[in-house]
Amino acid sequence: MEAVVRTGGKQYLIKEGDRILIEKTGSDVGTEIRFDDILMISDNKKILSDPSELKSFKVSAKVLSNDKGKKLKVFKFRRRQNSKTLNGHRQSYQTVEITSISKGKKK
Repeated sequence: MEAVVRTGGKQYLIKEGDRILIEKTGSDVGTEIRFDDILMISDNKKILSDPSELKSFKVSAKVLSNDKGKKLKVFKFRRRQNSKTLNGHRQSYQTVEITSISKGKKK
């Protein structure tokens, strides 16, 4: 069973047992998180994308680690004005493992 979920403004195609890198959600390492925004479910030959049918599905994942991306440097330079700025940014990520994609009771 495969699913497409949306978290952190991005969409991910996932299966049970997959490890994905998502934007940090604020959950601690070892905790179980649930993805509520499910966009599609593919079960063998059947594809579900109707929001009323998708409400009965649940996608759970376990947070494995908190990571940081590469440091980015942004340099802005304005010629002939003695004006320049240097900013850095380092994105925080979480590695999660998909534990289950299951059909629960309808809400």
